[in-house]
Amino acid sequence: MARSELPNRGERTHRSPAAGRTARAALPSTRAILGRPLEATWSEALQRRLRARVAQALRIRVTDNVHTMLSFSRADGVLEVRLHHMFLLAPDPVIEALARYIRGSDPEASSALDRFIQRHRRLIRRVPAHVRRKRMRIRARGRWHDLQAILDELGERYFGGPIDCAITWGPAPRAVLPRKSIKLGSYSADARLIRIHPALDQEAVPRFFVAWIVFHEMLHHRHGVSRRGGKRCVHTADFCADEQRYPDYARARGWERDNLDLLLSWAPAPRWLH
Repeated sequence: MARSELPNRGERTHRSPAAGRTARAALPSTRAILGRPLEATWSEALQRRLRARVAQALRIRVTDNVHTMLSFSRADGVLEVRLHHMFLLAPDPVIEALARYIRGSDPEASSALDRFIQRHRRLIRRVPAHVRRKRMRIRARGRWHDLQAILDELGERYFGGPIDCAITWGPAPRAVLPRKSIKLGSYSADARLIRIHPALDQEAVPRFFVAWIVFHEMLHHRHGVSRRGGKRCVHTADFCADEQRYPDYARARGWERDNLDLLLSWAPAPRWLH
């Protein structure tokens, strides 16, 4: 189904609060507070602090990204660490967690970094949803299923009218077949955009099943994200109760169970067939 996935090893991302939640005014960026000369000084200091803990050659690249807060890769024997500018003023415990995260898989360090990013999310540059959507290719009409028609129908029937988000078929992700799992849908609160896996655009996939996946993602738009004990929670009790309002809920779950191999083995058609 459309559950949230952990970022790939070597990358920490930030998901903005869901649409509809109260947002505070953004703080001035760390860069604006420090200014360019001080930013360079603090960047060099951060590089020394991190190098001492990681004990290997590395260089820091400070970014103003809106999604990826931390990533690292190795080239020519040097570890390049790309960090959002919020880390320039990070205290020693966060730098220690960052070093542990880089050195290896450390769940406690990962959680500490997530908490730091969450506390400082107001330093992340805001990009309006409509601007984000302009950067993406929106394609709602598929060969067999029209996602916009499904979205509009569900909005009128279950949400009191159209909802303020867009919908598109997602790109065909690279995968070794047969897959072990498949993410059938996702919702981006930043762009207010629902993406549906193209494996569902098949003649053999019934419309009621596609509609259930779309309905699930519309509920993410409505319910947003809550936090429990410092952890994100997207499938709350209220969310699950609302999902079971979908009339074909049991039928859709049964179809998914009986036809999972069809979805796991799907591959995009060769380009010359389009």
